[in-house]
This record gives sequence, C-alpha cells and structure tokens, in this order.
Amino acid sequence: MRPETYPEAVSEPVPNEVPGARKRGRPKGSTTGSTKSKILKAASKEFAHAGFEGASLRSVARRASVDPALVHHYFKDKSELFIQTMHLPVNPAAIIGQAVTAPLEELGYSLTSALISTWRKPAFRPPAIAMVRGLISSNNAAKILKPFIQKEIFSRVGARLPQETAEARVALVASQFIGLIIARYVVALEPLASMDDDELIELVAPTIQRYLTGDLPIQKH
Repeated sequence: MRPETYPEAVSEPVPNEVPGARKRGRPKGSTTGSTKSKILKAASKEFAHAGFEGASLRSVARRASVDPALVHHYFKDKSELFIQTMHLPVNPAAIIGQAVTAPLEELGYSLTSALISTWRKPAFRPPAIAMVRGLISSNNAAKILKPFIQKEIFSRVGARLPQETAEARVALVASQFIGLIIARYVVALEPLASMDDDELIELVAPTIQRYLTGDLPIQKH
C-alpha cells in the first residue's frame, strides 16, 4: 500500500551605520548582466580545473577578478553557482530534500516518487536528457559532476542508513535509478517508456526499499 506523500535591492542610508558593515543591495562595482556572466565563465574554468570539491566561491572570484562579495551577491553558495554554471535543469537538493525526511520504512517509495514526479515535468525532461547523454559520452563531465551528486544526493540518503552498509546500499539504489532513467527517458524502451507513472512507482519502489532496508548478502566491514 502506498504511504501518504508527504526591482533589485536598492542600497539605502542606514542610520548610525556601523563602520565596515556590509550595505544592502548589490556590492559596489557590479553590473548585473556582464558581471554575473563573467563570474559564470570563471566558475566554469575553476570547476573544470579544481573540481567541485576543490573550487570555492573565493577561488572563482579570484579567477573572475571580482570582489568575493559579488559572487556571494549573485549565488548563495557553491552548489547554486555550480548548478547555474553546469546548466543543470534542477537543484538535486530540491528533489531529495523532502523525500529523505520520510520514515525509513517508506523511504523507497518517497525517493522513487520524487524521481518520477520530477521527470514528469515537460520543462525538466529535455535538458535533463541532454545532461544524461553528456555524462555517458564525456568522462570529464562525469568527473566534475560526480562529487556534486555525491554531496547533494547520495550523502543525504546514506545519512539515513546504518553506517556499515550505507555505501553499498546507496550504490545499489543509484544503479537502479540510473538504469531506469536511461531505459525510460533516454532510450525510450517499451513498455517502460509509456508506462503510467503511478504504476511504475509501485513496481520500482519495493526494490528500492529492499536495497535500503532489506537483508543484503554483503559483507559488513
């Protein structure tokens, strides 16, 4: 049985302003379109050079020759900068965030439902398919994206599981979802491609749940 689903800021004078305090609005010296574009270009080079883990907002600012405050103004954190730089169709944290709050015994359904519901969106699917194809064909793209996906998705799921088997369980879940995405949305394998979303969720979720909480013949180190 299916469980229940769960005008740009303007700087204004500040009375009794503390010396050195950061003012509201866009940092001095920024020009909206050109500066953001410059930061994104620098970020693309920095992520390619240092990877997601090695890059930082400060290192991107240095490469772009801008004040770090400008990078913080346009992007709240490194993940948001990475998402826009790589033209990702959605923030994985937005998909996984609520799904992983489900009770552990319902987590398989929650994750499967979140995945299928996201891929159902017409605006999401074309860029997502292009991204998957790029990952398959480019080792460099996969190398850059893997640490980001690990942080935003895998680590969030793994945190809900027993430490001694979390890595293996998360890898099994990932293999199932990646195979499903390629078969249903990229290759369009029938009858999987035209199967009703709710039916597909009911079929896949028990397997995901078994990977998460079932008995697995794996060694515990």
